[in-house]
Amino acid sequence: MSGQPSAVRNRGLPAAGPEVFRLTTPVVLWWIWVAFAAANVIDLAVQGSSGHSGLVIGAILLVITGFAYTLALRPRVVADQSGITVVNPFRDHHVPWAVIQGVDTGDWVRVHHTKDGSAVTAVDVPGKAIECWALYLSARTKRRAAVGTSAPRRSRGFGGFAGFGEPPDEHARLPAEAKYLATLPPAKAIASLLDTRAEKERARLRQASPEPPGAESARSAPATARWAWFPFTAIAVPALALLLVALLA
Repeated sequence: MSGQPSAVRNRGLPAAGPEVFRLTTPVVLWWIWVAFAAANVIDLAVQGSSGHSGLVIGAILLVITGFAYTLALRPRVVADQSGITVVNPFRDHHVPWAVIQGVDTGDWVRVHHTKDGSAVTAVDVPGKAIECWALYLSARTKRRAAVGTSAPRRSRGFGGFAGFGEPPDEHARLPAEAKYLATLPPAKAIASLLDTRAEKERARLRQASPEPPGAESARSAPATARWAWFPFTAIAVPALALLLVALLA
């Protein structure tokens, strides 16, 4: 999912399967780079560049492609029945719904969760936050938030009314929650959507297994993190190849 969350695009109806959240700009930049790299490879093949120079250029293209994949295409946030998975450039985090304390924004969208895997209750427990590389707030958005202004809404037709014969405004038919999300920057809208879903999922889990009065907070599966080795490989192997080509010059 890019740009706006599906609740906005689908008039508040949640997606049936896992929802993937990412911003449009990094994905567009990735495909622009892929097209540029492919054009350079074709140009090298057509011109028949010398063996060494062709290897150097090819290795440089591969190194940059590895960085572009790792930093632009790979990062995403996935919400499914089990919780939220944050895919960052080099690490993957999975946070079950029961331990999510909230989702908000700083420079990035942040998923707050309990440290020890205890389920979220009315009693505050120590927590930590995971920043989502894929969902960042642009400098323009942060400047607007700092001065407390928002972009002026564009009106349609004379005096803000739709022109004669024009289709009715799609925004006017959206549910109240979707209208609110549509007014937010994409990252903030996604954070709000995830926070609302986390609250609903926690309520569903509490109803499914209610705790007896006076019982300690139930344990849930804790948040987990693991290193992702493919991004390291996508960068390290071309970089090593470039180093070897340079040394053999």
